[in-house]
Amino acid sequence: MQPALPSTIIAALALALAGYATGRAAPAPFDVVVRGPAAGCTIEVGGRTVTPQELLGTAGPEAKPGRSARILLNTNDVPYRCIGGAIYSLQSAGFEEVIVLDPQRRPLM
Repeated sequence: MQPALPSTIIAALALALAGYATGRAAPAPFDVVVRGPAAGCTIEVGGRTVTPQELLGTAGPEAKPGRSARILLNTNDVPYRCIGGAIYSLQSAGFEEVIVLDPQRRPLM
């Protein structure tokens, strides 16, 4: 008869790893605010207005596995070309998931 020690160690290790994997909080999303009427929209990150190129540079280091990006709209009148440009920049920076939220923070897509 084999001692139960190896199987006990394996079971304990599996439980410890399972607790580690489920105990980690998901990273906070990277938030981008898109404001504006049709005449001209702006993109803000951390309260600072940025161009689409600056967004790409700012978002790149923030795009990590498991982290999503959120585009927060300040009004329902933001033109889709502005939203689409922000989505494109964030995906180009490496974000696999980009969520667009309306002013009431409901997902648009």
